[in-house]
Amino acid sequence: MSTIYLTSPSGSQSQHEESQLRTMWEQGLLQEGIKYWKEGMPEWRPLSELFQSRVHHQPSSVPPPIRSSLYAYAKDPRPLTSFLIVMLWISLGMEVISILIDFAQLSLLDRSYTQAKVAANDARQGIIGLGSLGVFIMTGIAFLKWIYRANVNSRGFGAQDMKFTPGWSIGYYFIPFLNLVRPYRAMKEIWQVSHNPAAWKSQNGSALLGWWWALWLISGFLGQMVFRMSMRADTIDTLKASTGASILSSIVEIPLCIVALQLVKSIAAKQEQLVTNGSS
Repeated sequence: MSTIYLTSPSGSQSQHEESQLRTMWEQGLLQEGIKYWKEGMPEWRPLSELFQSRVHHQPSSVPPPIRSSLYAYAKDPRPLTSFLIVMLWISLGMEVISILIDFAQLSLLDRSYTQAKVAANDARQGIIGLGSLGVFIMTGIAFLKWIYRANVNSRGFGAQDMKFTPGWSIGYYFIPFLNLVRPYRAMKEIWQVSHNPAAWKSQNGSALLGWWWALWLISGFLGQMVFRMSMRADTIDTLKASTGASILSSIVEIPLCIVALQLVKSIAAKQEQLVTNGSS
């Protein structure tokens, strides 16, 4: 049986198994105006639609069970959050190592070198390149899964009229031009809901969101530039220029990792606070 989340006109929330909810419905324990949501639904809908074949009973004098908190996770994000935080720290470490390796390459290009030194440098660059690519892929997958889950939980907290579905909150990253704005707006929506699900539209954003998105866009631009320069690096001068651009790209990646860490921790903490004590 799937878990179903209820929200009343007063804003209180609860979660139930479908069989339990059906029993409450048949016993007339559910008030008029209650809406429900379960995973996969784009928005909250009237509970009457879930049991259309049943005749609605008038509420009895027995109140429905009260949970210790108004909120609950639709999908527990804590293990994924912990993994993502670890991967972001690893990503930061890889960028520091990349900077050191690139400076070593610049130093090698500025003086006489032997074939053995060139081979050793190429081996280092290859290992770091493959390692960085693997870490980037793992971190990217974890980050997108975390965004999806944070969006699902935002809906589970009862937020009304969210514009971005869990799927599109990550899908926009892969659509040219739209990926310049929409992912930021989707993250801002998650931030707002996590701070106050009942009145999320009135919540302000954060400078943290702005820094994260600005650094993400700059990082993407520099990454494309480094790739193109490295493909054309067939002389000492072009190789130096490519290596310098790679160092600049890594320098931008370091604060990006730090800001992303703070953003993930902040949203995760706010959502956990909602589940723990129901406060925003």
